[in-house]
Amino acid sequence: YKKGNRMDREQIHNEFLSILSESHPGLTFEEYRDSCVFLLFYQYLCLKYDDLLEDVYKPGELVKMAIRGKLQVASFLKFMESASSFLHMLNKEFQLTDFSFYKKLEKVHSLEKQKSYARFFRKFLKKINGWNPKEELLSQYPNLFILLVTEFARLKKDTYISEELCELYNIFFNNNVQSVSEKKKFLLPEFQYGILASYIINAGEEADIYGYAKEEEYIDIFTILCYMKGIPLDDLHFFMKRDWKARQELPEGADYILIFMPEGVEAGEYVSPPRISVGKEQFYSGTKGEFPFLLTALSCLKKEGSLAAIFPGAMLYREGREAQIRKYLVDELNCLDTVMLLPDTIFHSNGQAEVFLFLQLNRSKDDVMFFDCSEVEEFNKEQIKNLQTLWMERKTIPGLCSCVSKTTIQENDYNLNLPRYITKIMQDTAIDVEQGKARIQEINKELDEIEKRIQIYRHELGL
Repeated sequence: YKKGNRMDREQIHNEFLSILSESHPGLTFEEYRDSCVFLLFYQYLCLKYDDLLEDVYKPGELVKMAIRGKLQVASFLKFMESASSFLHMLNKEFQLTDFSFYKKLEKVHSLEKQKSYARFFRKFLKKINGWNPKEELLSQYPNLFILLVTEFARLKKDTYISEELCELYNIFFNNNVQSVSEKKKFLLPEFQYGILASYIINAGEEADIYGYAKEEEYIDIFTILCYMKGIPLDDLHFFMKRDWKARQELPEGADYILIFMPEGVEAGEYVSPPRISVGKEQFYSGTKGEFPFLLTALSCLKKEGSLAAIFPGAMLYREGREAQIRKYLVDELNCLDTVMLLPDTIFHSNGQAEVFLFLQLNRSKDDVMFFDCSEVEEFNKEQIKNLQTLWMERKTIPGLCSCVSKTTIQENDYNLNLPRYITKIMQDTAIDVEQGKARIQEINKELDEIEKRIQIYRHELGL
């Protein structure tokens, strides 16, 4: 679009999503994604403070530099340093030069890589500078940005969390709100892109959000998402994984903990140190990663806090020390509320069953809800809402869900494998006798024809 041409909502939407298909020779997927995120956020701030920002700090100035052939990595960094200072005076919260993308770009010394970035900057800035009307663009920007980041995550499958799973987390937490007047604390261990928290953010409730990640870029993306959604940055408490390990647990504990680890947890990975966590010391030695990780996460909850997690399904039935931990969760803590086997279609690449767990400390119930959704064809919002009703009413539906007493779980030696509690319904298939007879006749004719051909071949070969 040429500058001056007005775009409608659909065109703006399409332009945003077209970013996903843009070529980026010389840049990796992550480098391209982080470049787009940085420049789009810079444009968003320029739009937000358009009336107060001098033209020399706006994207149009970078485009002029590109046209004159003067936009290189060094000049881009110098421009952003000046623009960052001025934007910081306006928003008081962000310094663009503090973002991991800017810091990494400063350390790019390869001439070929610098040329690749410069080519991208020239092309991308010309593209986004032509988007208008600016009022319409600004109003759509937060939702479009979240949509774009979600699609980036979808391309990078290990960072993608579907809307259906977000909704699943959301309904369990929304039905366990203890007090709407208190500011809630959410903890997101090893969060990815922050998409998992989007439903919490959209709920419009005040919250302190804690979390840690392996990639600094994830923290940047999540911070931008929260800022665009109006979450005060003072409510965000994000750390690199290496820094979180060295910190004490939350002073008063979290109200909710959200865990998304469908591929499992490595041994030795903890949310808080085992020495100050619930459970016995032997639970943490020589045990698979999921349960010790879960115990240390429970230790970060408030008195009546709740936790939702997605883990590999094998943790439900492994023997040995893990069976002891399941017994501890069911009997001593009485915190295991729900076990749900997820549909096979959600995680196409893992090759294993995944399970959704919901745990709540100091709950009044003493049963456990089991759901077998492994063969549910359409795991959509309507289906999830139906599951929510069954969960709240503690219903038992043959083949789908079962409300199980602790006594029954004890009788099964704390093995939580779903076939022990939910029996598959075998549907009788009607047999059409006449159709069967007709098929037998067809097969006999085919065999006669084959025999005739064999005899012809034997005759030709003189056998």
